[in-house]
Amino acid sequence: MPDGDRFERKLRGKGWRSVYRLGCSGAPINAVADRVMGAVANVFRTDPIEGVRKIFAALLESLDPLRDPLFREHLSQHAFYQLTSNVQAILADEVFSEPSRLSESAALQTFNEIDRSGQIPSRDVIAQQFTKELVCRLAERHCLSAAREGIMENSGRSQLEQLKWEGELKKAISEPCASLSKSLLSEDSDRVIRAPRRQFKPAPMTLEALNEPLQVRGDSR
Repeated sequence: MPDGDRFERKLRGKGWRSVYRLGCSGAPINAVADRVMGAVANVFRTDPIEGVRKIFAALLESLDPLRDPLFREHLSQHAFYQLTSNVQAILADEVFSEPSRLSESAALQTFNEIDRSGQIPSRDVIAQQFTKELVCRLAERHCLSAAREGIMENSGRSQLEQLKWEGELKKAISEPCASLSKSLLSEDSDRVIRAPRRQFKPAPMTLEALNEPLQVRGDSR
């Protein structure tokens, strides 16, 4: 990657440049996901997140009446409209902060997916799904939308390959979101938000590995 990469210069906020560099380098997807979670945790530590918690509470409230399968289909549309109305009120109170705006679309997407499934899961599962949607939107907003072209150029991926890579990244993000959701959506407002434990563990360096010849990217195709 050349010094002064024009795509990297677009990125703002702690951790997002590391996400970009790993994405360009062809690093294991779990390593990239770890950096995404670290960057997102920093966003939650520096930006106001009270709106995020309020919107999640509104999501839970809207899904609760649908737990009765006899009335779920009848109540579904009303519950969605009620969620939309409640979230708009929260956004106004939070002066449309970025975490709150992204939480709105994350909550509506989570509601639709759960509603389509026909079963209302536990609070922890809803929290994980909501958090995953929010994390993916933050990654798109802070990194991918600004640097997607640079990641494709430096990694040698086609547009189709890039879409597949981003799909794999979203899957890799899902598991650590279970841990992140516990602190992010905790009722304890003083609870510190930390990045989840890293998924990627590099293999220990050995003398044999050090003596292996370096692989040239062009030779691997």
